[in-house]
Amino acid sequence: MRRYGIVWLTVFVGGWCCVHAQTATQILDQTTKVYAQIQSLRLEVNTEMTTVMGSSGNEMRSTQKTTQRALAMRPNYIRITARYDQLGMNSVEMGIFCDGKELYMQSPYFQQTLKQAAPKTLREVYTDENLQQAGYMLAGLDPIYLMVHGNWRKIAGQPRLVKRETLGNRTVYKLSVPIKPPLMFAGDTPAGTRASAYQILWIGVQDRLIWQSQVVMNVSEGRLQLMMRITERYTRQELNPRLQPTAFAYKPPQGYEIVSEFKAPDIAGVTNALKGQPAPEFALKDLQGKEVRLADCKGKIIVLNFFAHWCGPCRKEAPELEKGLWQAYKARDVVVLGVATWAHDNPTKRAEEFAREFKLTFPVLVDAENKVAEMYRVSGVPTTFIIDREGVVREFVVGADVAAIKRAITALLDAPQQP
Repeated sequence: MRRYGIVWLTVFVGGWCCVHAQTATQILDQTTKVYAQIQSLRLEVNTEMTTVMGSSGNEMRSTQKTTQRALAMRPNYIRITARYDQLGMNSVEMGIFCDGKELYMQSPYFQQTLKQAAPKTLREVYTDENLQQAGYMLAGLDPIYLMVHGNWRKIAGQPRLVKRETLGNRTVYKLSVPIKPPLMFAGDTPAGTRASAYQILWIGVQDRLIWQSQVVMNVSEGRLQLMMRITERYTRQELNPRLQPTAFAYKPPQGYEIVSEFKAPDIAGVTNALKGQPAPEFALKDLQGKEVRLADCKGKIIVLNFFAHWCGPCRKEAPELEKGLWQAYKARDVVVLGVATWAHDNPTKRAEEFAREFKLTFPVLVDAENKVAEMYRVSGVPTTFIIDREGVVREFVVGADVAAIKRAITALLDAPQQP
């Protein structure tokens, strides 16, 4: 009797019964099949990435918005670009391009484009390694991944159907699925680091296309926690558009160098020009709104530390600067000046939160327009300059290396003072 009752419901209630009989696995299988069968794809995506970093009760939040456009065509054509504003600087574009013969990975960080022979298939083009070279991060399931790989199970676990709802003018399934953390979090990480990730997918009931995605990643190391939430809204999707190979032609931006391997910028070489020179003079306000000039500290050894509130190494270094340098050496006429730069938003507020979280008592100055960082040719944070009593730059340290800073201070303290 139960069997025939189910048949009766299927016949008379029709679509309602079938829709609600769908499992999350079936929905994801159907979505994968739709994308895996197409020959070409056009996408436009608005992305918002929110990052929250810190310890409980002392969190810092930043948001970055990106506009992405993508074209993909079998067997091996691809063009993905992302444009965004970074740290208040000019809008920059990163991208990965394959014109069928050559593969190009464009990095705005290096102002270079890596050129390689084109792989034969999209599956060999659209890899985590290649995307990272261009500054992207493969996180979870997306239309291109499903088109190229045709198997969601490689990076995702058992999905769960949350509910059926409306997204804009579409009726969608809302699915939750655990995913593998991106390669950058799954590789060599410090002992005790834990990473987990999951993805929410909004899939059209009628077309089985992904119209929205939200990836949430959590990384913890001791008390330090990082949460990253990436929301992608697909504003345009065309399946099997008519594309010509010329649509994938690549032309590097002005000033970019085509290279066979990325060459890291000569940070040390640029900054090294300041050694032996008078430290550039500046005036910045501290957290109390008081103007502080570098000249005010003349006659003392100055440790000038450039940091950013979102920078992991800066956060690890901060307690050591406070205890290992400022508290240890201030009685010997050594002054530590922290310069908060490259803030995503609200520079003074972010600097205040940073100083409060790490209980910093040395002066923290706010480089709201990044002009002092530019004056000192800072290309990465943390960067620290050690300035002698006469106001001359004697050493600099790129990266979190308090031991190297101590060695430079000791050398100046031990040097005989000129009368």
